[in-house]
Amino acid sequence: MRLTQVAQDHAKHGCRRLYDDYERDAIVGDEYMNYKRFRRLYRLANLHLPRRRRRGRARIVRGRCLRRAARPFEGWTLDFVHDRLLHGRGFRTLSMMDEFSRCGLALEMSFSFAGRLVIAILDEVAALYGYPKYLRIDNGTELTSKVMQLWSEEHCVELLFIQPGKPTQNAFIESFNSRVRDELLNSHWFRTLVEARATADSWMHEYNTTHSHSSLGYHTPEEFLALYEITPSPQKSMAA
Repeated sequence: MRLTQVAQDHAKHGCRRLYDDYERDAIVGDEYMNYKRFRRLYRLANLHLPRRRRRGRARIVRGRCLRRAARPFEGWTLDFVHDRLLHGRGFRTLSMMDEFSRCGLALEMSFSFAGRLVIAILDEVAALYGYPKYLRIDNGTELTSKVMQLWSEEHCVELLFIQPGKPTQNAFIESFNSRVRDELLNSHWFRTLVEARATADSWMHEYNTTHSHSSLGYHTPEEFLALYEITPSPQKSMAA
């Protein structure tokens, strides 16, 4: 019964992540279980998720090797997701995450995103974590604008544009967007943009604090960042 309750609280987590959730959300009376016993109960309770049909993956990416971050908040990645409100009007979601720690940095919703609005969001996040060394993005008009280029030069942020038709070169944000689509946008009906923004803030906080990643040793982004001493260094603009 306790395992079923944990599985309902984390509806999209599989067996390995539910095991971490069970230990993290332990209450008085929960007994310790090793992973083998937990997996047997998981199967007996018929809590397994339906398998997704995997598409073929690109094995080789031509061109230079993709740059990877070596420290938290050294490299960010950004993309957009499209959806509609209850009455049918479309809106866009700007999603941004840290490549090294998989931490969600921003989840902003608007009917349209001009280049200046994207820059305002980047500056708001940079006020908390400092400016990154690079930003991995696609070739959208908002991201290839002149104001975006001026912003990158002013704050010494390298813009890494992926090749057109190669979303695998921005795989981290694509994985994050699949969670946003599956657990947020497809699971709720939004009447207004204000309601959507409030739900998005709550979801991103839950993602950073409860979603464990195998690449992080099954730690959540918040737990993984706690292993590092993070002190954002102030950066002066080129004009200064």
